[in-house]
Amino acid sequence: MKLYITTVTAFALSLATPLLAVSPPAARVSALQQAESRVDRLAGQTKGGPQQRLLLQKQRIHRLLEDLDAGRSVDPQDIDRALNDAERP
Repeated sequence: MKLYITTVTAFALSLATPLLAVSPPAARVSALQQAESRVDRLAGQTKGGPQQRLLLQKQRIHRLLEDLDAGRSVDPQDIDRALNDAERP
């Protein structure tokens, strides 16, 4: 009986794995790429503390893009937060 339960569990997990590895919509990735370039451009036009804040935003967006490209899971709220922060300089 234990072998049956273990087999069924392993089978269910193997079926669920492709569902968990769904790639994010291309629109979200392109929005992140645009936000990264916008923040980079703004950082080049400012100095001091605001420039450092923009560079940190750019780094955060870049990490999200790297995680998405590598297939790691990314919290959708992190993407939304990064996009909202990039909209307001």
